[in-house]
Amino acid sequence: MDPIKRVLVCGASPDSINNNAQLRGYVGEGFRDLLGDAAVRVCSLEVAEYCAEAFGPQLVLVFGSCMPAVSVYHGLKNYCLRNGACLAFWLHDDPYEFDFNYKLLNIADVIFSNDRWAVTHYQHPHVYHVPLGASKAEHYRPLHAQKDREVFFCGVGFPNRVSLLRDCVSSLNGIQVEVLGAEWPKEIRFARNERIENRLLPDYYASSLITLNIGRRFDLANARFNLDAPTPGPRTFEAAMSGTVQCMFVEGLEIYDYFDPDAGEILLFDSPAELRRHVEMLRAEPAKAMAIANAAQRRALADHTYTQRAERILSLIGSLANA
Repeated sequence: MDPIKRVLVCGASPDSINNNAQLRGYVGEGFRDLLGDAAVRVCSLEVAEYCAEAFGPQLVLVFGSCMPAVSVYHGLKNYCLRNGACLAFWLHDDPYEFDFNYKLLNIADVIFSNDRWAVTHYQHPHVYHVPLGASKAEHYRPLHAQKDREVFFCGVGFPNRVSLLRDCVSSLNGIQVEVLGAEWPKEIRFARNERIENRLLPDYYASSLITLNIGRRFDLANARFNLDAPTPGPRTFEAAMSGTVQCMFVEGLEIYDYFDPDAGEILLFDSPAELRRHVEMLRAEPAKAMAIANAAQRRALADHTYTQRAERILSLIGSLANA
């Protein structure tokens, strides 16, 4: 394979049904930081084959979810075979859609999965773990002490989240809590079924003393191995970039690979009482809250941008080409 001088980043599913199309732009941002604007194109799956023929990339990176039945990649594979290019997939919904990876096993040169545990279950010779990240251009906010609310969470009210916050209601009495999203029951008094545009989320993070980090448990196609999801999702990195203190409900230790609780980059809790203690501590010590938010933001800038993720992808593909 020729050295990678041009990269095409395209969706893994059509934009007409892709709720996470904005993430593709962040991936493109990372590659542009490394290769320059002229060396990177970003497009939808619908026009990817045409863009590949016109642009001539050495790497076609298909990013997103391969689950929809209308997601087909044979045209891109034919382009790569004819031109000696690499066809790589970066899946961002493992392990929740793991059972659909069979669609890629015979066409992908390389597969990158957002989830570390899922990687070990692929039946493909070249599968690597690359978590999602944060965009400096989109998610960075200057640190400031003025806050509009004390505790914030945004996301769908999946059953595990509803159960946790239901247990936390009494412990959060007297605290200004705002939970936004969809499918939240009325019994959680501080939750509203109100969606926020993705471009506004960093502002909510930055203006919150604490942002809750509660993982998702909602499988769409994960019956084969029933895999757990130990790797933090993208909002862990995005919130850190925005300059908030994250309180993460801890269900595993992989968070230590990304942020160091012992060094004051993130707070962990495993009970409503512990969450209450964190809130009271940060209320009483605003300087400490600022220090934690600052440490998390510095770590996100240093280790968790899409530039770092793009660098890892290029390094891994380069090592395969030289093997």
